[in-house]
Amino acid sequence: MLSFDAVGGFGLIAPYGGDEDVPFQAQSLKFVDRLTRGQTVIYAIEQVDAGVRAVEVRPA
Repeated sequence: MLSFDAVGGFGLIAPYGGDEDVPFQAQSLKFVDRLTRGQTVIYAIEQVDAGVRAVEVRPA
């Protein structure tokens, strides 16, 4: 997990392999209220108009 802004309600995930960072919204978090920088997470990808976003984000 690259970053998480609890006040703004969004974050970025840096996928393994150097692919483009994947945004997520706080309501996509499962089993936790917040994440910390560098924490490994598991997530699903959802296609949206602006590209992709992570959903069902949870600690690994």
